[in-house]
Amino acid sequence: MKTFQIINVKNHYIIQSCLVISLVTVTIWITTILRKKIKISQNRNAQQCANNKIISIPLVVITGCDTGLGYSIVMRYLKGEHFNNNQNDSKMYNMLFSNNRALLVPSRIAIVAFCLNPNSPGAKCLVQFSLKNNNIQLFVRQLDLTDTDSIKTGVTFVTDLLQQNVNIFDPHNEPVVSKYELHALINNAARMVMAEYEWQTSKMIKEQFKVNILGPIMLTAMLLPTFRKDKSRVINVISHCAYLPLPGISIYGATKAAIRAWTIGTRVELDNHGIKMITFSPGSFYLHSSIMSGEQRMIDYKDMRNNMNKEQLAYYGAFMCSYQNYLSNIDVYINPPETTIPSSNKIYCQMDNALWAVHPKAEYNVPEPWRYRIYFAVAWTLSSLGLHYFKDKVVRRFVATPQFHNNIESQVENVL
Repeated sequence: MKTFQIINVKNHYIIQSCLVISLVTVTIWITTILRKKIKISQNRNAQQCANNKIISIPLVVITGCDTGLGYSIVMRYLKGEHFNNNQNDSKMYNMLFSNNRALLVPSRIAIVAFCLNPNSPGAKCLVQFSLKNNNIQLFVRQLDLTDTDSIKTGVTFVTDLLQQNVNIFDPHNEPVVSKYELHALINNAARMVMAEYEWQTSKMIKEQFKVNILGPIMLTAMLLPTFRKDKSRVINVISHCAYLPLPGISIYGATKAAIRAWTIGTRVELDNHGIKMITFSPGSFYLHSSIMSGEQRMIDYKDMRNNMNKEQLAYYGAFMCSYQNYLSNIDVYINPPETTIPSSNKIYCQMDNALWAVHPKAEYNVPEPWRYRIYFAVAWTLSSLGLHYFKDKVVRRFVATPQFHNNIESQVENVL
């Protein structure tokens, strides 16, 4: 009887153990299934959130991208050189001139490159390089800042672009919906006629004011509603001529002084609306720009002569020839339009800061060569002391263009 009881007790413990083990096994099995379902659900939700999340792609609009600064900036992004800190070996420079500001350069950028001629060699090179870069979305479009309708068409293209949804792929090759956000406008396009003020036709003078100041004002004004919404920044490219005008480019200097004054005035107005107004003086890189194009200069000088009266032709004829011959000597040194500014130029460090600094400075000035710095220092000192006669002598010596002589009339017969 006792043996039977012992067996029953043992069986009872075995049954209990089996029940516990079964219960634990079932619990673990159910828990595992539930965890898998939760994980799948979380992945689906995460994927759905990723698909529903709209990622912003900063859009940068640049005018004057046929050659020079505009072309070089766009080409640098297309080549991926904006991720290479070409100023790494110049930390002191960054600290002094860039104010050591934090930069947030996104991996994906969209650029609208406005060109006067979308079929120019520079524009074609940009389009060709854009096909090799998936992180930079480039749109090359025509823009004539002397034509109001052209400006309106350009603004319509930009605003339409901002309304579009763009499908991009994340690192896992999954589609993600994104939208463009207007990050910056760089008013870079410029027109310069290098000639004495009296020679220039009214058309040339108007063109310089339209391209250099009136056009940028209109373009900026039409985009202001978008600037306010996206908290954008406007970078207006000026020149050292805005501070110290030079003979031979007095009209050009007047337009640059005007855009500088406009930027300074509107900076206070628009800062309340989250818009940054920035001036950018790029320094000396005229050998990489078509602004002194010999082809255009020949057209300009022909128009000047055709619009002069007999007295002006008799008075300036030979002087104009010597002036034009002097400028033509520069043509052999000017690089082709599809050649970029050297990557070592400090201009890129400053532009990166103007574009991507979290808190950009109000003014950026790329250091000029020492010859320019010495000239500016001497001319500014003489001017501040009221010694304008000596200051003008320094200016004339610095420019080094041919000088007019009263006895030049005797040479006119050989010219006419």
